[in-house]
Amino acid sequence: MTDTAATLTIGAFSRASRLSLKALRLYDDLGLLPPARVDPATGYRFYAPAQLGTAHLIGLLRQLDLPLSEVRALLETPAAAQAARLAELWGRVEREHGRRRGVAQYLIEKLQGETKMTQTFDVQQRFVPAQRVATLTRRLTVAELSDFIGEAGSRLVALTGERTAGAAFVIYHGEVNADSDGPVEVCVPFTGSLTVPDDVTVREEPAHTEAFVTLTRAQFVFPDILRAYDAVCEYAQAHGTPGGLDCREVYPVPWAGLTGNDPAGDVAWPFVPQN
Repeated sequence: MTDTAATLTIGAFSRASRLSLKALRLYDDLGLLPPARVDPATGYRFYAPAQLGTAHLIGLLRQLDLPLSEVRALLETPAAAQAARLAELWGRVEREHGRRRGVAQYLIEKLQGETKMTQTFDVQQRFVPAQRVATLTRRLTVAELSDFIGEAGSRLVALTGERTAGAAFVIYHGEVNADSDGPVEVCVPFTGSLTVPDDVTVREEPAHTEAFVTLTRAQFVFPDILRAYDAVCEYAQAHGTPGGLDCREVYPVPWAGLTGNDPAGDVAWPFVPQN
């Protein structure tokens, strides 16, 4: 049983922990920091001094802007593994911060008019004949994008097998960001007939001309890849008009084992050339 004489009122615990009453009530509601006891008659919350360590830990974790779900995950981790768990969580935060910093720098350059995209990349154009493709389409978040592309591509290549007739490509039918979920379509060209499961679509991708630039594995990193998209978009606008097809990425080689400087694929922008 809790020693009632040793417990602190929520006000006293708030002062000792430097957490607001609002925060303490929230953490109680979420089960992160429940009081040691609640008076059944008055509903008053009382905390044990031993809970101050947890309170301080939660307060510091929130200063890292960790979401409450991640705070819960850390608190539920055995004490001996909490340091490793926090290192993992913080590494994820730093990677996301690095991505945002890159986007911010890209936008600053763009708003200042400092970027000269077509001077950075060797943009070319090519004609792509009509082709039959097996596709998987999904609406998704940024965090889900990479896994979906890899898994869908592997599945479709296994499905088409010896009928595979070209490089896999990914069509972005809409933006994938905090507010938009695509959709994104992974496509694998094939010849002949093909029996597919219900979630796989078979269709014809129209013949078209596209501006493209070949990137190394390192250049595919977001947001650096946005500069390549700008380059092919500018080229398409300078040499023709939109053709109704969406931008895409083409993957002619497997990524497994590629180093940063190895050619990894193309960013392409379909357009109708000027006569």
